[in-house]
Amino acid sequence: MPTCRKATPAATSFRPIARQGSERRSGALSPGDAARGGPPTRGPTGAEDVTLARDRGGHGGGPGWHLPSDTLRALAGGSQGGRTRMRSIAASDASHPRLVELDALRGLAALVVALYHFTAEYSDLYGHSVPLWGEARFGKYGVQLFFAISGFVILMSLERITRARDFVSSRAARLYPAYWTAVLLTFTVVSLFGLPNREFSLQTALINLTMFHELVRVPHVDTVYWTLTIELSFYLLMFLIAYARALPRVIPLFIVLVSLQTLAELAFEAMGMPFVARLASRPHLQFFALGVLAFKQSRGEVSVPAALALVGVCLAHEVFVGSIAPVPVFGVVLVLTYALSRGALRWLTWRPLLFMGLISYPFYLVHQNIGYVIIRRLEAAGWRPEAAIAVAFAVGFLLATVITYRIEQPALRAYRQLRRKAQERSAVSPHVA
Repeated sequence: MPTCRKATPAATSFRPIARQGSERRSGALSPGDAARGGPPTRGPTGAEDVTLARDRGGHGGGPGWHLPSDTLRALAGGSQGGRTRMRSIAASDASHPRLVELDALRGLAALVVALYHFTAEYSDLYGHSVPLWGEARFGKYGVQLFFAISGFVILMSLERITRARDFVSSRAARLYPAYWTAVLLTFTVVSLFGLPNREFSLQTALINLTMFHELVRVPHVDTVYWTLTIELSFYLLMFLIAYARALPRVIPLFIVLVSLQTLAELAFEAMGMPFVARLASRPHLQFFALGVLAFKQSRGEVSVPAALALVGVCLAHEVFVGSIAPVPVFGVVLVLTYALSRGALRWLTWRPLLFMGLISYPFYLVHQNIGYVIIRRLEAAGWRPEAAIAVAFAVGFLLATVITYRIEQPALRAYRQLRRKAQERSAVSPHVA
């Protein structure tokens, strides 16, 4: 594991962590500065603003973390080189330097997952009309990259939010509008056009709207929703850690948690209880932990022994227990998250990929079953599988773009306005003696 800076003191409450400029040597860049693409920005008090990529409402992370709309507008114009323009955009807001590479990774993960579904998984479920030139079976491991990205951005979000309820409400405002739209849209399309083994009752669809349907053993309207249950479990865990004011000790905590997960899986397997062992493996903590570690590395807040210990217990889990992803996938995610923390992924600023990052959450939610319906219908009409897959991608992009701009972003704006009004009312409320 490459060298990390020694941990620095961190705040012990639910508030942002900022370091004074006097701690830095003149002209030197820390790993955190490198990850942000330049020296730290300074606020009115001289403290470094350590916020990375976020939207204007202060929300980050989760399945739908994305670029702000003003960034995308800037991306759409001009003829200058993409990389130069993106670094300029990233530095344009002095108080919010943005790590756009993170969004590009999310877009890339969404693309490879969809490619797997439309090629390999569709072949397994229904069979293409003629054999494909290739099947992207590696793409199913894109979800592990999603988990690592969530580890990074959820910790970043929690270290900035000052009240626990703000985290809960911001997550709900971020996730549910697009999710509700996707559930109802997928249910409607599958009900109208049919899809073997994927058709469910209206009652099932309505229970799916809670996002907690798996807890009561209700099937997914679209099987991609299984990752949302994992994400929600991680959000709850991180919320509890933050509520206990234990964020400064998050690395030691994850060392313990991943170790306990590994021991539990081994113990239940030895006792002949494979079902319970699989339940113990569900949190996928070893991948979320890599994202948590990457964020701490980008801030220079983790020591070498602690970093090596966390990577060691995560690797031990993959070697001795295993998961749905083989060990090499863990290695790839480890390399990507470390490169992210060191600012080594700045080349991932291709504009189409960044736009894909913007729409990645809605795209992930709507692409699979609706795409299967399209592919099945077009191939039955005599289309080549490759052409049918291209149409499925195009429809997925279109639906995701509409949901992003007409559902997701307006809902976030409405939430931010309500929160601002609530804060203003509490700030001007008369003092009662």
